[in-house]
Amino acid sequence: MILLTEYIEPGALAWLRRRIECFYSPNLYTRLSAMSQQLVLAKGLIVRNQTLVTSELLAKMPHLRVVGRLGAGLDNLDRKALAERCIEVVYAPGLNANAVAEACVLYMLAHSRSLLPADRAARAGFWQRTPFTGQELRGRVVGIIGLGAVGNRLATICQALGCQVLTTNHGPYRGIKQVTFNELLAEADFVSVHVPLTPTTKHLIGARELSQMKYSALLINTSRGGVIDEDALFDALQTKQIAGAALDVRRQEPPCAGDRFHGLDNVILTPHLAGWTIEAQRATCQAVVEDVWRVLQGESPLYPAPPIL
Repeated sequence: MILLTEYIEPGALAWLRRRIECFYSPNLYTRLSAMSQQLVLAKGLIVRNQTLVTSELLAKMPHLRVVGRLGAGLDNLDRKALAERCIEVVYAPGLNANAVAEACVLYMLAHSRSLLPADRAARAGFWQRTPFTGQELRGRVVGIIGLGAVGNRLATICQALGCQVLTTNHGPYRGIKQVTFNELLAEADFVSVHVPLTPTTKHLIGARELSQMKYSALLINTSRGGVIDEDALFDALQTKQIAGAALDVRRQEPPCAGDRFHGLDNVILTPHLAGWTIEAQRATCQAVVEDVWRVLQGESPLYPAPPIL
C-alpha cells in the first residue's frame, strides 16, 4: 500500500492505483497521527512540502521502502533518518523549471510596469498613466543566485528578452557574466534566488546583503522562505531600502493571520504557485509515481535524491 498525504495530479494517481493499493487524501498530512493502521501497512509514502517526514513518523512505518517527493525540495524530509533505514528517496528535479522561470519573469514584468497598482487605480476610476510609467526589461541586469535547472531556464528567457545575466556559479556559460556574490547584489536590477534550503543557505539574504542591493532593485524568491531573513527584508521594504520583493515562498506556510507583509504596497505575494502549472504538475507527479513503483519492484529509480553531504 502507498500513502499519499497531499494533492497529486489525477492522471498520475490513476496510473498508480492500477498497480497498487493507495490511500489518498489531499489533506491527509493534517491528520497523519490518526492513521496508525495505514502507517503500519504503507510500503511507500508520497508527499509534497507540507508533510514533515520525521524520525517519529518513520518509526510508525516499519514496512516503508520509498518516499516520493512531488517536487524538487527535500528540506521537509529527515534525510539522515531515511538513510539510516535504507529508505529510498525519489523526487522531481527540474521538471517544473520552466514554470518557475516563467513566474519569475512575470514578477519582473509586474514590478517594472507597475501592474498591480495600475490595476487598483483603474478599478478605482483613476485613469491616468503618467504615475505608472514603467521600464522595459531589455537592457536590465538580472542576478541569478543558483544556476540549476530553474536558474538556467530563467537565464535563457532573460537573455532572449535582452537582459544581461549575472551569476556567482562557475561556468563556462554562454553570455552569462560570472561575478562575486557582492558584485551580483550591487549590480543587479533583479535578484532571483534559486537555491535549496540548507544550513549554509539559511538567511543567505539578510540585512547586510539587502544593504548592498540597488535602491531600485526587486528581490524574487521562489526557492524556500528560509533562504531570506524575513525580518530584515520587511525592514528593507518598509524603509524603501530596496524597491520591492516578490515572495512565492515564506518562512511559514501558510503565513500566520495578520501577516505584516500584507500592509506593504511594494511586495508581491503568491501562495507557492510558481511551479504550479498543468504541464509541470503532470510531469512532476507522473515521474514520481513511476519512480516509487520502480523502487517497489526492485528497480533503480530515474530520479533518486542526491546523497547526503
